[in-house]
Amino acid sequence: MLQFTNGFTCAVNQEKGEVMITFLQQSPQIGDDGKMTSVKTEEIVSLVMGRVVTKNLLDSLTEILETNDAV
Repeated sequence: MLQFTNGFTCAVNQEKGEVMITFLQQSPQIGDDGKMTSVKTEEIVSLVMGRVVTKNLLDSLTEILETNDAV
């Protein structure tokens, strides 16, 4: 199942051995008058990764973004 995300937060533990990434979905809340009243933020998922997996993810995303002109 696919989940849409348009925001995230990151945190690292004190030893810098694990990283937590929380993916968020931010969506406008529209009032009865059709105007935006606020922005609702929902947590989609939180992931905790070790240092090696985090570095591999970083390298993969960097490579994809550097080699794909469409992004």
